[in-house]
Amino acid sequence: MKRKLLFVSSLMALVVLAFIYACQKESSTAAVDNSPFNDNSVEKNAIIATTTFEGISDFAQAGFISTNLKAGNISIGSCPTISVNYLTAPYSITLNWGSECGVSSGTINVSLNGLMTTTGNVATFKIENYVVDKKTVSGTTKITYSGPNPGNGWPRYDFVSEGKIVYADNTFITFRYDGVRLLAEGASTASVLDDLWRTEIHSANGVNKDGTTWTAKSTKVMIKKGDCNWYNSGTYEITPSKGDKITIDFGDGVCDNKATMTVGTKVTAITLP
Repeated sequence: MKRKLLFVSSLMALVVLAFIYACQKESSTAAVDNSPFNDNSVEKNAIIATTTFEGISDFAQAGFISTNLKAGNISIGSCPTISVNYLTAPYSITLNWGSECGVSSGTINVSLNGLMTTTGNVATFKIENYVVDKKTVSGTTKITYSGPNPGNGWPRYDFVSEGKIVYADNTFITFRYDGVRLLAEGASTASVLDDLWRTEIHSANGVNKDGTTWTAKSTKVMIKKGDCNWYNSGTYEITPSKGDKITIDFGDGVCDNKATMTVGTKVTAITLP
């Protein structure tokens, strides 16, 4: 299976878009907002924490199954500057927003101990003070290629992420999650748009902006297509240290930012970040 360097720029665009969606601007009235899924709610912060680093996973898992990338420098316009080294190990990719990229700044560094077609190889992302819309994101993501999945042969990846998002008012959320993702479709093509990722296992924990702790897990396989910015389907269950359990249903396969949230017997339509 081969993916060419010419589509790496589109992968980088996915990363940028993922961060823009995950780090959307806060409302100045959020502190007194009691509506469902408001900006200070445990469930919204849990989704933001999860999807922030999912964008990185999308990029890594799509790009790192390549066996035909070459070293070089590419960019999306002038931001970020992207440096690629696939000539000598350890292989690396660096995304650098510098200090003159509008609302974004900082770097994301990626290191690989080998190409991600070899079982056991690991890709590690380090986010160093990446800032978007006055939110500072830091942390790491590690993705391990675990070989073909038993039974269907789909490429299997184990991932673990942990990080911190600091808001302009110095409030912050922290989180850690791990799980298993399978590339069910699109592994044999150069395009990322026909990829279909299945998050078979996903468990997480974190601390909300108000100090409330929470745990979360997938209760139905979460599916995300390469041409969509959100999960197409699946369910995610969030359990805060105080209050009721919350279930987010991402839908029936349609690509949109709509979902439903169930708390007890109450079901509310929500708009995903």
